[in-house]
Amino acid sequence: MQRRNLVRKLGMKVPLRSVNSLTVALLSSILIFLARPAQAGMTVYELTDVARLRLEDISFFAFVLLVATLGIRFLWNFLAKDFAHLPRLSFLKALSLTGLLSLLMLLILVMISGARELLTPGAWYRQGSHYRPNDVGNREIRRQSMESLRAVLMQYANAHAGRFPPHDYVSEVPTKLWEAPDSSGTRYVYVGGLTLSQSNALLVCEPQNFGEERLTLSTDGTIQTAKPDEIHRLMGAQDQR
Repeated sequence: MQRRNLVRKLGMKVPLRSVNSLTVALLSSILIFLARPAQAGMTVYELTDVARLRLEDISFFAFVLLVATLGIRFLWNFLAKDFAHLPRLSFLKALSLTGLLSLLMLLILVMISGARELLTPGAWYRQGSHYRPNDVGNREIRRQSMESLRAVLMQYANAHAGRFPPHDYVSEVPTKLWEAPDSSGTRYVYVGGLTLSQSNALLVCEPQNFGEERLTLSTDGTIQTAKPDEIHRLMGAQDQR
């Protein structure tokens, strides 16, 4: 009331809205000037490589299941137009039918795999997620690959005072020799830092996707087969030295 009387006496007209806006702007400027620096950003969670690959696989199969469900539903309902006795399928029923068909196909594939093992015992061996023929030719290829690597490693040791390569990325050994003869080209398991004086020490062995009978190479040049338990025992004994 007093402000209005003062304004009238001075003959000035100051809008009340302008005064309020000026006050708000002044207070905002003060708060901004006095504010402390804030840490911007938010927490980011990342998946491990294994979890990411599994999530990708699950997403892919979920997408395939969805597409198959929609396809079966479309075909069924399309045929139901010509056959009055066929009921129409909802999405939930089509999803259930697709799941049952998938389980039936999986059962048939397992039966075929089992019959193959019964009809040809010992003719196949498991390598990773699939099976490979366990024939003589395949064994010869594995042994020839190990012998080629042995020749180069022995040549390296003779040229370096009996010491083998410290790791499996030295330039003197071609990269191709470190790759095992399988479809994925996995590398041999190599124990670096050994010498020729350490006789019977495990130097190289095939990776775990070669099954229960894996070829090994010792520092004395011996190539033989060993089971995973024996390989782990040898590696553990060498680590304790």
